[in-house]
Amino acid sequence: MSRSTTAPHPTGQVDGSPTARVTPTEQTGSPLFAELVWAHHLYESERRRKRNANGTLQALETAYLDKLHEFQKKAGRLEHVYWSTKGASAVAMTVKEVGSRSRRWLGHLGPNVLEHDEHIELHRLSDWVTSDAPRVADLLHECDLLAIRVGEVLRGTSERIAMRSILGVQAHLLGFVERTKPLPHETEAKLVQEQHDHLAEVEAYYHRAASRAGRLVYITGMLMGLAPLLLLGALLGLSVWMFGVWAEHLDLVLLCASAGAIGAFVSAISRMGKPEKGKFNVDFELGRPLIRRLGLYRPFLGAIAGIALYFFLASGVAQVTVTGEQEGAYYGFAAFLAGFSERFATVMFGTAEKRLSPSD
Repeated sequence: MSRSTTAPHPTGQVDGSPTARVTPTEQTGSPLFAELVWAHHLYESERRRKRNANGTLQALETAYLDKLHEFQKKAGRLEHVYWSTKGASAVAMTVKEVGSRSRRWLGHLGPNVLEHDEHIELHRLSDWVTSDAPRVADLLHECDLLAIRVGEVLRGTSERIAMRSILGVQAHLLGFVERTKPLPHETEAKLVQEQHDHLAEVEAYYHRAASRAGRLVYITGMLMGLAPLLLLGALLGLSVWMFGVWAEHLDLVLLCASAGAIGAFVSAISRMGKPEKGKFNVDFELGRPLIRRLGLYRPFLGAIAGIALYFFLASGVAQVTVTGEQEGAYYGFAAFLAGFSERFATVMFGTAEKRLSPSD
């Protein structure tokens, strides 16, 4: 007896019998996953019958291995999988290496210097088993949504841990439904509640790991903005000195710009200890490029604040007079405070506004 190795249409019968109930299918992940699950289901069903009529078992095994090769070629290495034994359903996790230009430039040093990036994805085909368990199906869908957030935000070890934990919840749900048929409503409710609590723990871990990852990405952006800013100031000062065109107080302006940028960097670093208390919060679901860009702008804002504060103090509006050797230290420290503390800069600029345009 020959069987088609093509997955049936969502409105077709699962076991090929005319009395089989028609059930819908829901799939997440690669579109090739349904073909792989169906090929595995046919092969396992024939193997459990312990017969090999006309080489059917070998043909089904070959078809399954071909589908597996095709799936892994497109979606990545199949690292963890749970196959349903009573229906064409499964949940799986694939890992695919993501090459980058920087890693290719650095060669073997790339994995040690740069962030190890992998594309981890969960795949699920379960409605043929969970058609009589709507609450379980809904919780499986919540798992899919959390997996999407984890895959977009986390990287490396934390992403693997979160994805593997989500897969564990899905595999437990699928296996329990398989073992307990028919599934009483009370049992289903208890099962869903227990696994929902586990999923909540995974989500809490995701928030903690994503918060730390967001802060690290923000620091990377600040370093990317601080390095060219300091280099630009050094080159500008060196060029002016070499050509002998040195404007009055240009050294103090460059000093205040550098001090303000460093102050902004130190301020962000010092407030990253406990972001849950509101000292430093980054919306990690903005995405890594945008968070890195926000960090990139921070030193420039600090430099602008430092320069602005220098002009305010040097103009005499604040009625402060500093001469001699104290100028560099005084203006540099004031610029550092302007970049370090937004409150200090706001107070100083507010004072300047009141003096320049006094109210009635």
